[in-house]
Amino acid sequence: MKSLTVLLALAVVFAFVLVPMGSATVDDTLKCELYIELNWDWFIGESPYTWIGTVQGDINGDIFISLARLPDFFGKTEHFYEIWVIETDDGETITGYDEGVWRFANYKWVANGEVTGATGDYEYLVGYNMHYSGVTTEFPVPFGTPVSGTGVLILSSE
Repeated sequence: MKSLTVLLALAVVFAFVLVPMGSATVDDTLKCELYIELNWDWFIGESPYTWIGTVQGDINGDIFISLARLPDFFGKTEHFYEIWVIETDDGETITGYDEGVWRFANYKWVANGEVTGATGDYEYLVGYNMHYSGVTTEFPVPFGTPVSGTGVLILSSE
């Protein structure tokens, strides 16, 4: 009986050692607050960037957004196609593309895309999904009038 108790005790110990109670998982989602400003220099051909801004959160740095092609307009929506680059505060870059819709009625936008390149500690993000959404200030406005947007940028492996 005593050897059966010892055997059962050893089995329980080995079960806890060999089979973890739970495993820690890495959160495969990075989330950032986004602030962007319309770059009027793009309209006069002096800059490739349509929007310039910042990201803060799981990634911190500057974001530069360019139209990949001219947008399409359907009713009260603009369908846009962009490429973007994030230059992180630690000197790395993350690049990608997205396609989205901006609504004239409420100035809200949503876009989905993918990370296509990254350097350094961010290389693992290549292939991640990109999603961002938010709201801009009123547009169209007279040339040179500040236009900005706030939102959330999410990079995820799923």
